Amino acid sequence: MIKVNILFIAAMLTVVLTTQQKSLAQDTTGTFPPETNAAIQQVPEGLTANDVINNYLEAIGGREKFSNVEDRTTIMRGQIMGQNLSIVMKQKAPNKLKQSIRSGEMKQTILFDGTKGVMIRGDEKTDLDNKELEKLKLEALMNFLLDPEAHGVLLELKGIEIVDSILCYKIVLITEEGTNWMQFYATSSGLKVKEIKEVETSQGSFQQETFYSDYKEIEGLKFPFKIKQTFGVQTIEMNISSVKLNEGLEDSIFEIPE
Repeated sequence: MIKVNILFIAAMLTVVLTTQQKSLAQDTTGTFPPETNAAIQQVPEGLTANDVINNYLEAIGGREKFSNVEDRTTIMRGQIMGQNLSIVMKQKAPNKLKQSIRSGEMKQTILFDGTKGVMIRGDEKTDLDNKELEKLKLEALMNFLLDPEAHGVLLELKGIEIVDSILCYKIVLITEEGTNWMQFYATSSGLKVKEIKEVETSQGSFQQETFYSDYKEIEGLKFPFKIKQTFGVQTIEMNISSVKLNEGLEDSIFEIPE
């Protein structure tokens, strides 16, 4: 439910790499890891990818509660390369988003007003277009999981794998443009445990793994309060300090400056 994937890592990489002047592109380009040679156990007969997603929605509080969230503000904190890192993410249904990242002296903001997307760093504003804009549109959707196919994304259940000693259903999501990413949901609890995406930045292409844990309930919905992201040789562990729902966020928050 908390989306800190493409947006977080792409923006954060620009901040950190510009400050540290380091390359993290070690063994991170190319395709996703190869398929597991053999399934850990058989997928229950008749189970589909949509069933797994529906089970997840029920596990976090139910489709109705999920669909009733009109806006969400999430604050996260962590460290990378010895620097404090903070992220404030604001989202408003159906598809508005503002994400502010601060690391040391650097601050970067990503805005999506429902149509256009920009990345702002200092006095520099960069319009997002083509592939990055398409990714941003998906990331900004508040209720994407209620009906992925309505947004041009197909789901495939690819078997069962172990993630940190947890048996998980592996789902592959494929866009109309051919972009794909993977999600892993615990067979026992239904909760999302891991996600893998390919991220493109000005420093190159990176494979990003995101791990979700420590789910806690906020107003009847469960959110992961610990998020670990790995890319190349680097790992970031983020702790969620605050999740606020339905505060009546104004549209002006998501306006793109001229």
